[in-house]
Amino acid sequence: MPGWLEVTVRTISALVLILASAKLLVRKNLAHMTQMEFIIMAFFGAMLGVGAVNLSIPIAFPLLGFFIATLFLFSVQLLKLKSRTFRVWVQAQPAPVIKNGKILEEEMKKQRFTSDDLETELRRKGIFNVQDVEFAMLEGSGEVDALLKKDRQPLTAKEMNIALGTVKEAETVIRDGKIQDEALNRLGFSRRWLEERISKKGYSVDNIFLAQADRDGEIYTDLYDDQIKQRPQTEKEALFITLKKVQAELETFSHDTKDVTAKQMYTRNAVELADLKKKLEVYLLI
Repeated sequence: MPGWLEVTVRTISALVLILASAKLLVRKNLAHMTQMEFIIMAFFGAMLGVGAVNLSIPIAFPLLGFFIATLFLFSVQLLKLKSRTFRVWVQAQPAPVIKNGKILEEEMKKQRFTSDDLETELRRKGIFNVQDVEFAMLEGSGEVDALLKKDRQPLTAKEMNIALGTVKEAETVIRDGKIQDEALNRLGFSRRWLEERISKKGYSVDNIFLAQADRDGEIYTDLYDDQIKQRPQTEKEALFITLKKVQAELETFSHDTKDVTAKQMYTRNAVELADLKKKLEVYLLI
């Protein structure tokens, strides 16, 4: 075999093996890999890289080393699942760097974590004033997770005693101009329903780069050609969507409340609204 062809075959084989091992054994990005995982993956690359270009080395030797290293990494991951002691030994453990609003300088020195590092990580979390932080933990990945002081935390609906309905999960129903049947099935909709909704907006499935829908039937679309103007939603369509949302809210309230009278009221109103929505659908969605 000519030298250039052998190098090509070895290089392609090495890349395939590295990508396969990374996908199967290290299902995380580089920022979340442990030191041991990173070192072993770097060892994979160095070993197979040398074997790919150094034709004096029999191809069996780097392959043998690759499979030994793969078995070692698999064993390490298995032991990490089985033993907390081993897990503590092979990967960095979380350490507090701010406690009760005070920076723990000694702990930061132990972790070789500087004040610049702390400020940088806090800014990545959207925190620009250290004095706003009540507690912060340096994770094993090097990231900092922070808890704001009570008076700096955003106000929530629960604190204001506002009852909100459940968040409707959106599914991607069109990706790269192709309908995603599994996503439609999870939402309980059909291809015909989706095509009709897309047609009412004035374009075809092929024109759509990405489309998402929720269980209420609300659809967001992004087109390949941004110059194409999307048909604005009509008042009738907006009314129908509002009816569906109100019905869903009533069903949620009925499920969440413990008051028997309120539960019956919410259930009765939800049923009446569903019946009204069914009667109006033919007039609102024409």
